[in-house]
Amino acid sequence: MGRPAIRLTSHKTETSRSNAVLPQLKALLLALSLWSTLPAAAAPISRDDPESTDPGRKGISTAHGSAVVVTANPLASKAALVALKNGGSAIDALVTAQAVLAVVEPQSSGLAGGGFLLYWHSKQRQLAVLDGREVAPERSRPTDLLDAAGDPLPWRQATSQANAIGIPGTVALLWEGHQNYGRLPWAQTLQPAIRLASAGFLPSPRLLRSIRLAQRFGVAHSPDFQALYLPGGQPPAVDQPFRNPSLARTLRLLAREGGQAFYQGPLAQQILGGINALQAGEPNFRGWSSADLSSYTVVRRPPLCSQQLQHRICTMPPPSSGGLALLQTLALLNQSTNLASSSAGEPQVWRQLARAQAWADADRLYWVHDPIDGAVPSAALLDPAYIASRARAMQRANGSRPLPGLPPGIDRYPYGRPSRGIEQGTSQITIVDASGNIASYTSSVETIFGSRHLIGGMVMNNQLTDFAFKPSLGGKPVANRRLPGRRPMSSMAPTLVFRNGEPVLALGSPGGRSIPHLLSRVLLASFAWDEPTARAVGLPHLSRRGTTLVLESDPPLPWPFPLQQLKSEASPRRQSIGSGTALIQKIGGGWQGAADPRREGMALALP
Repeated sequence: MGRPAIRLTSHKTETSRSNAVLPQLKALLLALSLWSTLPAAAAPISRDDPESTDPGRKGISTAHGSAVVVTANPLASKAALVALKNGGSAIDALVTAQAVLAVVEPQSSGLAGGGFLLYWHSKQRQLAVLDGREVAPERSRPTDLLDAAGDPLPWRQATSQANAIGIPGTVALLWEGHQNYGRLPWAQTLQPAIRLASAGFLPSPRLLRSIRLAQRFGVAHSPDFQALYLPGGQPPAVDQPFRNPSLARTLRLLAREGGQAFYQGPLAQQILGGINALQAGEPNFRGWSSADLSSYTVVRRPPLCSQQLQHRICTMPPPSSGGLALLQTLALLNQSTNLASSSAGEPQVWRQLARAQAWADADRLYWVHDPIDGAVPSAALLDPAYIASRARAMQRANGSRPLPGLPPGIDRYPYGRPSRGIEQGTSQITIVDASGNIASYTSSVETIFGSRHLIGGMVMNNQLTDFAFKPSLGGKPVANRRLPGRRPMSSMAPTLVFRNGEPVLALGSPGGRSIPHLLSRVLLASFAWDEPTARAVGLPHLSRRGTTLVLESDPPLPWPFPLQQLKSEASPRRQSIGSGTALIQKIGGGWQGAADPRREGMALALP
């Protein structure tokens, strides 16, 4: 079955027409669900690729207005839009959307995960960066994900280990943001999620397909996951409301007690009890202490900014490596291509984009770590002279795998060189309110359904597999090694773009290690190629992974040239690329939003 033709769908406001099509929508959900759970339709989870694309999407959801929300699920977008209608700020809508996603898109993000937020406060004219990344517990050891012989555990096995679960930061980030920038009562922002968890919702085709993928990946270690998502060994019925009463109770407690209740009090004790009960089956796991939760803090960081594509692009600094890779990719590409006169139809631009991706990856995967252990040389890695020298080396390399460079001020390589990392289960929310406040927020539980362990109805992350499994290589420590209290390197890169000091675009995407690859292509389309928002998210993606060039098969919009023209030194491979870009751009006097059709996201707007 081929992908249906893409059309553009606009959602300026919610209308009663949605009620009229509900029976047809239910029938479509049933058909798509049956299709998506067939064995042939379910791709295996890969270390290189994030969650699969959403088959059968018929349109690129767009919306234009004074306030816009773009999330990964229609239920989350609708709930966030209501928050804006009720006078809420972008942060109120964000809290609402993330809480709903914890219910309806648990395979990607949730309350027991982590994330990064860029928040533009229009009145104060300040860009805040909130780091809600997971933290390794105090009893962690650098060798926690090695076997008895000192070799790394197989990745699939490692994702299910209790040692892979980091101290969650999502609730702390949402609470911190709301306390500083919220207008609506905290409890009000959680009500839509509470209703959906208690009364139920029709599971989406993507959720059902994700449950099947998790089942194939391995859920035998989690009776709670099996009981909730695979009752009787089968996913929930497509035409019956799916409920998560345990999560509803957790959300009610958080609504009543506030975000700090996740880290201190009865809920915190429930989380500690559930986590430490895993010690019975995993002797190598030393458990968490109450201080692991109570001491968790959201870190405010300065944004990482650079002048690229005739705009000031601000993104997430370390411990994320995605922002650095995004800015380096664009800088390297600008050195090797005349972007001002380029277009999407030129294979040479795409070829150079793939090269720049690989060279940026070499630097970020070597140098980035939790800044608690010392500053990451981000500014030096973006220094124009350094970029120029790297670009010259890139052109001379003839396809050889790039090595990390030595930025200005550093005369030796202090770290061992690790293999590539991966991330899987991630989601993006982008929101602008009528006052011009903007939230770009990327959150994750890591692998699809995280560790597959559940506590209080929440999916527990496996983010600590983002640390290097081996803490040292070649007699040198790895920069991104696992240590107590550290935050693992990430690829998440929520981003805001400014022109003359004013924000003109906000975006982010899931997509694992490929996130900066995806976002660099979207920004190229938006600013170098002057593509409209729908085409910017719908054009094909490519991703350079080692010596392989992955070309998106069956993209929402066709490749703008015959692929045989895209000659590359890397071995080509065609496969799906499951991005989920949520893009909002200033157009005229309003904002235009677009949701990536590779997932089931929706853009909605207020007039």
